[in-house]
Amino acid sequence: MDIAIHLGAHCTDEDRILRALQGDTKLLRERGVVVPPPGVARPALRKALMAEKNSLLPGGGRGLAADLMNGGTGDRIFLSHEGFLGAYAKVLAGDTMYDDAGAKTAALRDLFPGDRAVFYLGIRNPATFVPALFDASSVDDFETFIAGQDVAQMRWSDVIDRIRAACPDVPLTVWCNEDLPLIWPDILRAISNVDLEHGGDEMILKEIMTEAGFKRLETYLRDNPTPSLTMWRKVVTAFLGKYVDPSKIDEEISLPGWSQDLIAMLTSLYEQDLHAIRMRGDITFLMP
Repeated sequence: MDIAIHLGAHCTDEDRILRALQGDTKLLRERGVVVPPPGVARPALRKALMAEKNSLLPGGGRGLAADLMNGGTGDRIFLSHEGFLGAYAKVLAGDTMYDDAGAKTAALRDLFPGDRAVFYLGIRNPATFVPALFDASSVDDFETFIAGQDVAQMRWSDVIDRIRAACPDVPLTVWCNEDLPLIWPDILRAISNVDLEHGGDEMILKEIMTEAGFKRLETYLRDNPTPSLTMWRKVVTAFLGKYVDPSKIDEEISLPGWSQDLIAMLTSLYEQDLHAIRMRGDITFLMP
């Protein structure tokens, strides 16, 4: 059985993938894909991880996958939680992002002996990732929140290095949060392993387009079905050029010392990091 695990990262998904796939329950069930409700899966995983940490899980918890199936049948389970790599307070602990990503992913993999774990990870420009993390945290003072971090040294490639070192045999698929509008259907197909149209394919577009523009896009796609995702992207790009809602995509950042020059520098470093990640031979990178 495949255990498809969406690792986050924080502030990149807000359970959208989970909601999209839950909306396709019938389609997925018919193809052997089970999406356990988060209210069931997350407590079970948390309990299993604590038991594993305390060496109370004989044989690695072989029955966990069956428990998550909840009496159903299938050959693929999808699990998603932005906290899989750590709590908000731990994301920037120490002097790097997700310092214990390797240990966290190894623990997840080890919960399912005899099954095949598959990891998925969305990443985001540190220029907007750090402010979003701070906004979502319970810390009031930004200097306290960022203490110990050199933001110019933040590299997602380092996080991926730790995951690969700990779990070299676990397939890992990565994408950029900034590309979501154009690769969302690819993500749903990759995670579900169902290469068909999904009901949630236009979820992200609905979030960022004007209401009138999105309705026009829906009508166009209904009347002119696209034969491939490549053609779908061409149509969507044209509609976004006319009907994107700037208020829904512009991110206003107001933090001490977070100047436009710093944002530009971090963005440039992020683009260099992305190039290095795309060149890796040990991951799958989704892009438009």
